[in-house]
Amino acid sequence: MISRECEYETCSVDAERRQVLAEAAQSFIRAIEFYKTEHGGKKLHDDAVKEALQNYEWRRGYVGALLPQEVTWADLAAVADVDTDYALELWARLRVAADDELECGKRGAGVAGDNGEPYALAQYLAIRDAFADQWQPQGGIESAMIDMLAMAFSLQMHWAKVAHERVTRTHDEQRNPTKRFESSGWKSPFQSDAVEQAHRLADGYNRQFLRVLRQLRDLRRYAPVVIQNAQQVNAGSQQVNVSG
Repeated sequence: MISRECEYETCSVDAERRQVLAEAAQSFIRAIEFYKTEHGGKKLHDDAVKEALQNYEWRRGYVGALLPQEVTWADLAAVADVDTDYALELWARLRVAADDELECGKRGAGVAGDNGEPYALAQYLAIRDAFADQWQPQGGIESAMIDMLAMAFSLQMHWAKVAHERVTRTHDEQRNPTKRFESSGWKSPFQSDAVEQAHRLADGYNRQFLRVLRQLRDLRRYAPVVIQNAQQVNAGSQQVNVSG
C-alpha cells in the first residue's frame, strides 16, 4: 500500500495559478522544440532556446495592448519569464473578461452566429433579455439554459430566413454570394438540397429550443423545497404542525 501526506494546504485559486504557470512553461518547451524542427529552421538546442527567448522579448513589447481573447499561452509564458506576478495579473484580466462576456451574453451571441456587427449583437441580446426577464434565472445552471434558449431561437430564426430566401430567390441570385467560398474548395449544393438543408436545420433548432424549455420547466417543477423554522406546513391534503 502506498500512502502520502499533504505537505501544504491549497485552495482553488492557488491550484488554478499553478496550472496556468505550468501550461505557460509547457508553451516555452513547445517553442524550443518547434525551432528544432524543419519548419523552425532545424536549430540546435542552445540556438533554439535563444530564438524562443528573442520571440518572447518581442511578445512582451505588445502583450499589454492585446484584447483578452487575443492573448495566447506563449504571451503568458513570455511575461512569466521575467515577472510571474504580472503574468498572473494578466491571467486575472482574462478571467474577468470571460466572466463579463458570459454574464452579458456576448459569448452566446458569438455561438449563435453573431457576424460582428453591433445590430446583430443587439438582436441576440434582446432575445436573451426577454427570456431572462420572464424566467428570472437563479444560479449558473438556469442562466446557462437561458443562453441555450436564446441561441437555439436565434439560429432557428436565421435558418428559417435562409430557407425562405432559398425557396423564393432564383439560383443565379443565390450563387453569386457563394462564389468566394467555392474558391477555397467549398461547393454549393443544388437548390433543392439547399432548401431541404435549411428547413432541416431550422426544425432541428426548434426542437432543441423546445427540449431546453421543457428541461428548464422540469428543473423549476422538481427542484427540492427547503423550509426552515416553519410552525405549520401544508403539503397537499396533509397538514403538519411542528412544535418548537
